[in-house]
Amino acid sequence: MKFEDKHTFDKPAATVIKMFSDRVYFERKYKDLGFTDIEVLEHEKTDSKFRIKVRYVAKNDVALPEFAKKFIPAKMVVVQQDAWDLKRMTGRLEVEIRGTPVKVACDMTLKDEGKGSANLLKRTISCPIPLVGSKLEQLTADDIRAKVANDIATTRRILADY
Repeated sequence: MKFEDKHTFDKPAATVIKMFSDRVYFERKYKDLGFTDIEVLEHEKTDSKFRIKVRYVAKNDVALPEFAKKFIPAKMVVVQQDAWDLKRMTGRLEVEIRGTPVKVACDMTLKDEGKGSANLLKRTISCPIPLVGSKLEQLTADDIRAKVANDIATTRRILADY
């Protein structure tokens, strides 16, 4: 399953990419979003590349049908890796929800737009289980959509400090 999001910011792309390549941003954002047990597993930054891998515990906010409870726990251990090409301002994030067959990937393109900037996110959700895989993909997409407004509001609040 694929879908797109566009997140807009009131600051230029150069400022936003500075935030998106700051370890402190991720630690603060995940804490502000109410995630627990946040741990940076890997982190690297050069003049042209940034990558961070973080593990955290998140609550599933979508009411799950009975069949899905076998596959998706109410408390999810998530490992998310964000990687950015800082010169081209393109990135990729990959999400593993531990203990589930669902994978989430997202290609990102950050660019100046109007008086600010925008990040275009092209998400792909996959689940290889026959018969129920597409339903689990849809539930995961619903969970992402339920959380995106809070996520972007938190990111915009943090951006004010950059």
